[in-house]
Amino acid sequence: MSENRRYPRIRYTGMAFISWKTFEGQRNHVLGKCLDVSERGVGLYLATRIPVGSFVKVRAYGLNLDGSATVRRVSRLAGGYILGLELSEPLSADVLETLFAAENEMFAAAPPVQVAQNA
Repeated sequence: MSENRRYPRIRYTGMAFISWKTFEGQRNHVLGKCLDVSERGVGLYLATRIPVGSFVKVRAYGLNLDGSATVRRVSRLAGGYILGLELSEPLSADVLETLFAAENEMFAAAPPVQVAQNA
């Protein structure tokens, strides 16, 4: 499956606090685990389903993020849901630069993969 993304994803495994109102006006909140981030989005794993189109508040202190987003995608996954959020404002360039550097260091430190050759 090809992905048509405007912004590259970066792995990030910090926590995020999500709050929202249901379409009926009921207030809710949940703690979730970030899976990845991009300049304008966050992928999260949550125990609670939040409907596509919902407007949410997002706090992720490791990303210096305290803002709002719209739920663009929801997928069911064993025991929970993966949500794709589109941020109302882009993540800080400093935060993205730090995450890119950490990801590059991680891959640079990994041992090379050996591919078996058929004789």
